[in-house]
Amino acid sequence: MPETDATSNSLDMCTLPQELFLMILSHLQPPDVIRCRRVSKSWYDVFGNPSNLIPLLKKWYPLAKEVRELREKTTLNDLGLEGENYYHWQRIFDRVISRYDHLARGQPRSTRKFSLCRDNPEYSSKWFRVPPWDSHGSHLSGRVDFIFKQTFWTYEDGLLVYPSAMHHSLVLLDLDADVTVVVPFPIHNKVIRRVRLQDRLLVIEWAEPNVFHWLNDDDGVHRHFASSFDIRPSEEGWDITFRNEWKIMFLGHPLSERDRFFSSHNNTHYAIYAWQPNRSLYTADEDAPIESLFVWDISQPSSYRPSLDPTGRQKEDEADKGPITIARFGFRDLGFYSVRQRGCPRIVKLDINSEAGTVDITENTCVGLRHRYSNPREWDCKVQTISIPFRGHGPCWKRDAGVLFPAYRGNSGMQPAPLTTSLPWCYTISEASDCQAQVSFCVQLQDLNGFAIDFIRAAQFTTWETAFLAVLNSRSHVIVYWKRYGGAANRIRPPVCLKSERQIPEFCPAWGNTVDAPALEILWVWGFA
Repeated sequence: MPETDATSNSLDMCTLPQELFLMILSHLQPPDVIRCRRVSKSWYDVFGNPSNLIPLLKKWYPLAKEVRELREKTTLNDLGLEGENYYHWQRIFDRVISRYDHLARGQPRSTRKFSLCRDNPEYSSKWFRVPPWDSHGSHLSGRVDFIFKQTFWTYEDGLLVYPSAMHHSLVLLDLDADVTVVVPFPIHNKVIRRVRLQDRLLVIEWAEPNVFHWLNDDDGVHRHFASSFDIRPSEEGWDITFRNEWKIMFLGHPLSERDRFFSSHNNTHYAIYAWQPNRSLYTADEDAPIESLFVWDISQPSSYRPSLDPTGRQKEDEADKGPITIARFGFRDLGFYSVRQRGCPRIVKLDINSEAGTVDITENTCVGLRHRYSNPREWDCKVQTISIPFRGHGPCWKRDAGVLFPAYRGNSGMQPAPLTTSLPWCYTISEASDCQAQVSFCVQLQDLNGFAIDFIRAAQFTTWETAFLAVLNSRSHVIVYWKRYGGAANRIRPPVCLKSERQIPEFCPAWGNTVDAPALEILWVWGFA
């Protein structure tokens, strides 16, 4: 008997009750929900209905930014799914699915390229970055293996500030709204050293192109300044307002590859740490550079610009306060607080705690056997934080940081993010993570000290053989970190090196090849050439 239209419609999945329909959708992969819209018009309507998509969104991606905003909406009626909101939530579903699908495949959703400013003699503008250290205590040998230069762009909470070649100025780009605003900071007749955006406050560190005075026949000192701008949302996009300007170093700073300074700021305070080689002909010592730490209160707006007043006579002390220095620490003070860095620095992070009135200095020191062929997995890092008070007088507070940081390679300045990955810290170059969404990006080295490793969790495989063979296909050796339970043997065992699959039965004759054996746990499987 031929099938009638009524019978075919009754068998259509689109006519099922919503509870049954959602049960079917829960067995699909998230991208397949979007692909099903191509089948027919009726499928497009039902697979694009926000009443069906929002429950899936809450189930699949409960930590996504858009889903977190839905927590205040208890029912679907509160969302207002009629009219334009109907397509609004459909676009949100597609955007979240696309984002996490690209994250799972390690591919960007979109790529945009921006032309950056370069040195322009016509405008007397120059971009001279602060050089990174070439030696650091976070490396076992003391020498930085890979040095990444400082960038002249900065990012925070969807806002990107970069030097635009089109505008020949610094611009603010809202990545979500695709709105560009020019920063009211003329770059002509300036040497830009660093740009940083924190707490919606943009700080630009720059120097004068002309030498203010000479230290010797080769090194000249340039006056350095910092300009800050408040960034606030407005009806047209973003409002960028000049707050104040201050001279960051009293005696200036040479424009050289040996002189370095690192800084940090929040909405109310600014801290700068200067590290300069000792140029004295009589007391020069490579392990005794000139170090200093200054803290400024930058909370008060001021129209006074010290760069336009070399003598300082135009400043009105009472009417226009502006930024003021509230703490100074010389190299003797830094030595007293045990944070003097000397010739091999250890500092990786510089923070300001305005509520506690302290400058928090985090140091990272690599500890291990200094051997040419030492395994990086055997290296350990000692991370400690020293809090120095800048209000009043008091002792410092030194404690273990409780987190790990990547080894210093110059790419993140003094604001690296703590590591959340379980992979070895020494291989990590940088990591950016969204704590609320529990999503992180991690850039790592493939080879270190002659060890090129494949990070493979044994729990991903059903047997040891598949885990070992997966690595042996591309590597000639396998290192296994394992742990045996029971009695006094409940501890991590020394690593075992396997050179072929024939050694697997010799390594585990009593437990077979199952990973889930109760007496043994594979911690890591490493392969190296």
